[in-house]
Amino acid sequence: CMITTAAAETNTLAIPSFVGQRLALICDVYAVGDRVVTSAQAINQTGNTIMTFGAAGDMIELTAMKVGGALRWRVTANDGCALS
Repeated sequence: CMITTAAAETNTLAIPSFVGQRLALICDVYAVGDRVVTSAQAINQTGNTIMTFGAAGDMIELTAMKVGGALRWRVTANDGCALS
């Protein structure tokens, strides 16, 4: 998914649909304001749920896997995307 910022914006990311599903979020054009994407559940073992895209080129790749029997996104690559 290519992201273009036009102002401070937010989105919500639902849990994945199947094991092995992959999602790449890439900030293609940064005009004004950060884009914040909040996952419905933690995307890493630290417990982060918020991804902030603050510059063109920021990207994150997520892969779906089962953790404790439940589908979860997990970060497989991150370049510049702030996590909290």
